[in-house]
Amino acid sequence: MSLITLDQIIQSGQKLTPMMEQYYKLKKQYPDIFLLYRMGDFYEVFFEDAVEVSKILNITLTHRGSIGEIKIPMAGIPHHAASSYIDKLTSRGLKAAICEQIEDPKDAIGIVKRAVTQVVSPGMPYDLEKTEGLENRFIACAHYQNKNFQLVLLDYTTGLFRGYFISSEDEFVEKLKLYAPKEMITFMGQYDQFPKVVEYLKTQNILKTHLSIEYFDLSHSRIYVEKLIPSYQRDKTLGAAKEILSPVGALGFYITSTQDLCKLHHIRPFSLISEKGKMKISLATLKGLEILPGQKENYKYSMLGHLDKTITSMGSRFIKNLFLAPLCDEDLINQRLDLIQVLSENKTFLNETREELKQVRDIERILAKTTLNKATSSDTLHLMHTIEAFARIDHNLQSILQFPISDLAPSNLPKLTNLAEEIKIIINDEIGASIDKGNLIRDGFNEQRDRLKKISQHTQIELQKIEDKYKKETGIGNLKIKYNNVAGYFIEVSKSHLDKVPTHFKRKQTLVNAERYLTDELIQFEKEILTAKDKLEKMERELFNNLLSSIKNLSSDILIMAHNLAFLDTFLSLSLVACQEGYTRPIFLKDNKIIEVQAGFHPLIKHFIQEKFISHNLNLNQDCYFGLITGPNMAGKTTVMREMAIIQFLGQIGSFVPAKRATLSLCDYLFCRLGASDDITKGQSTFMVEMTEAAEIIRHATCKSFIILDELGRGTSTHDGLAIAWALTEHLIKKTKALCLFATHYHELIEVVSKLSGAKNLTTEIINQDGKVHFLYRLIEQGATESFGIYVAGLAGLPESILKRSSELLHKLESRHPVTNHKSPTVLQPGFFDEIAEQNTPQYLIDIENILKRIDPMQMTPIEALSTLDQIKKNLPLQ
Repeated sequence: MSLITLDQIIQSGQKLTPMMEQYYKLKKQYPDIFLLYRMGDFYEVFFEDAVEVSKILNITLTHRGSIGEIKIPMAGIPHHAASSYIDKLTSRGLKAAICEQIEDPKDAIGIVKRAVTQVVSPGMPYDLEKTEGLENRFIACAHYQNKNFQLVLLDYTTGLFRGYFISSEDEFVEKLKLYAPKEMITFMGQYDQFPKVVEYLKTQNILKTHLSIEYFDLSHSRIYVEKLIPSYQRDKTLGAAKEILSPVGALGFYITSTQDLCKLHHIRPFSLISEKGKMKISLATLKGLEILPGQKENYKYSMLGHLDKTITSMGSRFIKNLFLAPLCDEDLINQRLDLIQVLSENKTFLNETREELKQVRDIERILAKTTLNKATSSDTLHLMHTIEAFARIDHNLQSILQFPISDLAPSNLPKLTNLAEEIKIIINDEIGASIDKGNLIRDGFNEQRDRLKKISQHTQIELQKIEDKYKKETGIGNLKIKYNNVAGYFIEVSKSHLDKVPTHFKRKQTLVNAERYLTDELIQFEKEILTAKDKLEKMERELFNNLLSSIKNLSSDILIMAHNLAFLDTFLSLSLVACQEGYTRPIFLKDNKIIEVQAGFHPLIKHFIQEKFISHNLNLNQDCYFGLITGPNMAGKTTVMREMAIIQFLGQIGSFVPAKRATLSLCDYLFCRLGASDDITKGQSTFMVEMTEAAEIIRHATCKSFIILDELGRGTSTHDGLAIAWALTEHLIKKTKALCLFATHYHELIEVVSKLSGAKNLTTEIINQDGKVHFLYRLIEQGATESFGIYVAGLAGLPESILKRSSELLHKLESRHPVTNHKSPTVLQPGFFDEIAEQNTPQYLIDIENILKRIDPMQMTPIEALSTLDQIKKNLPLQ
């Protein structure tokens, strides 16, 4: 992507051809990206670009002549298949400048004029048609000032445009993880003081574009802010949050400098998103709970895939964004729940509307194509069908909806229906209709266009009409209109009828037996025939472009319609699943701390095992908010915790939840630590990963949070792990006081929890009958009696010899360190750490400690020391 060879040629004094001189001037404007130079039916690349592109795209590298003794490397891709090749470049994190011929070669004097019309990149793909419907393709731009990150995200393919104020580096990185931008606009050294940001950008496949720092200065970038937010100076919200305009200005410069557009019609009004009223949840938690898929191929095995029954691409994107921004706003949550309830109770409307949605196309990307002048007649017809379907849906919705939904914006339906009618009148909906064929525009719409079409497609018929007219006027029966390449069109009359030739016939040529004539009408007809096809093509293009202008003029109304359709598609999907799977409407108690679930179930597991799934009851509240879950592997501890977290999450996106009954409080932060593994890329062990996640929870959790912890402390020695789990349990119960479920194999914690206010023991019920274990999976309020680890190992297929030896060793270990019987207040024998529990410190130890505090060994006589030692010994309990 360099100019080294061409620069050397210029410096050597060699003269370039006009074409290569034009290429050189354009390439100098885009030295660091590939320049795809349009020549006829191909995009060509030269010199270093050609060598690199041929390797990446696996296409032939050839040569196009030479300059002096230097051969010109060249590679090319066909224009009709350009999208697949160009998208392969951008998927590698590369950019390409698309250089088009901007004048008709017929009109060119010298070399055809060319210009770069678009720069394509991962965030601004060449072919919007092939862009994945489910995914937003964000370009991110951020700035740090006044102790805040100001982050702006723009999906150029759909127009989604939003901004955030973020107070910490951790939250900034988390936001980037959630929305996974394809490009990042920065300036050199911007994040040097933020190592976590640097680390994230280094490890992700994000194209980084560096601009001059002045474009992040509002005094230099106001004009570019106005490109993206035309009304920003009148916006009171932005007036009070001017810092966000710095990254908007830089992003505006980047967009306008890479796209040859006057107006960005498809960009939505800028939305400054407040974190207030939103529940926080990390991407790791979303994936850990399988709310979002860890990999694309696992989509249908995630909660998002399970709930995404949307019909449209817009709905698919909307439901994912819904999952990325759960709410803490009770009113907004209840509005959504009201809507689901209405839709669920009106199944006829639900089913009919989902049928209507099959007529809806991805009009967000159609509008983007219209803005980029890439829209086709099919796109306009898709828009027409979408408007017609929306009109029917909107009419039916008003009949069942008796309350306002703030997520649904009022739409200008009369203007949209007029646009649909205009499209219907103008565009020919025959399959294969095109400007090249001269039939893109419907017959009867434009009289001049119809005449040009008749002339270009029905020349012989028109000629016959003129000939018949002349025969009738002159009475010359053998009059003929003929054509040859030299004379063109002419009238031929035999010499026997020359006396009948009218005066307006102009003699052109005399033959032996006939005379040839011209008329003004025939001359005009010939001119029209020779230019009719060109004129027809230009007129159809002009009429089509006028239609596209009408669409652009209604872009804001089209975007509102797109949003409403996506929103409705999403909530129809949630309603459908709620009906099919037996979900219930959750009840929210705003000022309480509660998660009370009756007959809750894990939707993904129940979907596969159906009636075999055992539902669970749970009651955590203001008085008892911590649940310690003990029990063996395979007993369902993790399932219960995931299930409760999913219920809380779904409730706060405004969805019905998988339970018979659920009463919830609003959670400000949902934490989840479910299993861990080594992070080789960061040089972190399993234990280090566990501790890092636990530390993050302790730092950020509040009494309004909901915490899920599974098997903390496994990655170190038993004593270390138990000590850490014990201390963490005490901290969460006594200080954090968040709703929490903590699953552990450290049964020593059962006694700890039983004596702490605000906590309870839980286990999944198991029956041991004659050595055979039955997992009942019901959640009950008590601690586990046994771990059954050796039994589970047997189920896994370990050899009998190993199981036998395990039993022998377990018996020896238990005789050395028996644990407390949690069912009885009597301690059978101290466990590992009973002696250090704050609440269980024996009185004799307190007395001994007081004696030791009173003495000064350096001042004591031997007799006093012996006497004190005897006193201490008497305080010890009898053995």
